[in-house]
Amino acid sequence: MANKLLSFLLLFIIGCGTTHTHKQEEIRTESNAFKIVELKNEQGCKVEITNYGARLVSWYVKDKNDSLRNIVLGFSTLQQYQNADAQYYGAIVGRYANRLQNFELEGKKIHLTEDEFILHGGKAGFHDKFWSIEAVTKSSVKLKYLSKDGEGGFPGNLEVVVEYQLTENNELKMNYNAVTDKATVVNLTNHAFFNLKGAGNGSVLDLNLRINADQYTPLISGGLPTGEIKAVDYSVFDFRTMKTVRSAIDTSDAQIKLANGIDHNFVKKNDKLPLITAIDPQSGIKMEMHTTMPGVQVYTANFLSGNDKSDTGKAFKARESICFESQFYPDSPQHTNFPSVVLQPEETYQHSTIYKVSVEEVELRVKS
Repeated sequence: MANKLLSFLLLFIIGCGTTHTHKQEEIRTESNAFKIVELKNEQGCKVEITNYGARLVSWYVKDKNDSLRNIVLGFSTLQQYQNADAQYYGAIVGRYANRLQNFELEGKKIHLTEDEFILHGGKAGFHDKFWSIEAVTKSSVKLKYLSKDGEGGFPGNLEVVVEYQLTENNELKMNYNAVTDKATVVNLTNHAFFNLKGAGNGSVLDLNLRINADQYTPLISGGLPTGEIKAVDYSVFDFRTMKTVRSAIDTSDAQIKLANGIDHNFVKKNDKLPLITAIDPQSGIKMEMHTTMPGVQVYTANFLSGNDKSDTGKAFKARESICFESQFYPDSPQHTNFPSVVLQPEETYQHSTIYKVSVEEVELRVKS
């Protein structure tokens, strides 16, 4: 197994281009443990990544007036992250993103919690771990974490490598790879909270949104899926034609009421169109998301308290940011009609997600 892991990592490094030793100007250190890596491109955009939770800290992009705006909710210190009401700002979450109940794997019961389910890996989730910084260039950073056998109740030593890359086309690419020495389940994502007006700059309800999905997975209480894969036709979840976020949230729909907003998994239709297209009419910033994953959790930050504040004192409030989390479906081991999330020792978990930003001026859409 050691030889397999070494070969995999060598292939991954070779495939991602030339790497460099850590450069002082690219890594800021608050303490011996907490580090922030800065990525830049020639277009003037900048991304910050921390090794704490392998988090996306900030992403500065140009708006329609050619001014830079940070579109990601985050903090500059470890203390801010650890004291925040919300745990997952910008983090890589795992071993299993979203909800997961105790489950059975190859005839063995896997006990994760005494509660009904865990969320985003539970108390031993990757969001609260320090990742090792493996390689840094001007425009990319690669991080690694070893989740040991039994951590959080999950079987198998799972080695995870995540790479962030900022391109000259203003794309932020996230490449995920993982290998295990025992059968286990894996579902990784990034939990960035986006506001295309700028972090802390107000509501996302007037964001223009298109989702390339004919189906979604309805919820029961607590956010667990019912197991049904339901057509979006004639529902508030039909975003196949661009409309505002408000058009879904300002309704009496039972699913919206249950989640206190949108907090649902959408099933990717195909790769011909971006899975997500979002445009803020105020800033003109457009975001497109492509992913190799079969679904995306769209979450309108329904439970942010407003107690967490940016470095400039702006409160992070409910429905003033939005998450686009590429993923397998929630609680998949309980539902045979959902895509399998099982990873075997002879396999490699791989997926990539790309967020691309540009500028496009649009009128406010009001389609319901």
